[in-house]
Amino acid sequence: MNTDLLKTLAAHFDQDAIGKLGQQIGAPQDQTHSAINAALPVLVGMLAKNNESNEGHQALARAVEKDHDGSILNQLSGFFSDGSTGTGEKILGHIFGSNQAPAEAGLAEQTGLQNDQIHKMMAMLAPVVMGALGQQARASSGSTAGSIGDLLQGSMGDLLKGNSGQAGANVLGQLLGGKGGDLGSIAQAGSSLLGSFFKR
Repeated sequence: MNTDLLKTLAAHFDQDAIGKLGQQIGAPQDQTHSAINAALPVLVGMLAKNNESNEGHQALARAVEKDHDGSILNQLSGFFSDGSTGTGEKILGHIFGSNQAPAEAGLAEQTGLQNDQIHKMMAMLAPVVMGALGQQARASSGSTAGSIGDLLQGSMGDLLKGNSGQAGANVLGQLLGGKGGDLGSIAQAGSSLLGSFFKR
């Protein structure tokens, strides 16, 4: 299973970055940490779903090639401190479309955060996920188009492990019209989300 995408994300989500994001959404660090772990499977899963169609794949490859080289990862705490959501709002619109509100409501229910807190967190996480995807796609093949699908699919099993991953799996299953049952099975089989990656 390819976990390079997860390792790239986890290497940059240290306590400082998580704390800065928590300050932006008005949530304690532990709750922010759990919410990030619940949100990542939903973001990555919807990206993977969009990537299944030729049109979606081409659009994602163009976006990654043009705008997401991974440099955001080198300034993650600063990015979260700034609180900018403009780029993330656009990404979420492309990823989720009409499913954005249900996704945010589902994550709010699963995490105990308010809808507006989830909305801001997702808008701030989206460019980071895209940056990690762009960085690893380039590292894997020297180009983005060929490896995006493998990176997204290879990440899902580990993302869906543990309680937070199960929360993300529940939301993702709802968004996919009940097609997430197999994702839930993967989640239940795991012992902890991302192994020890985010346990800092």
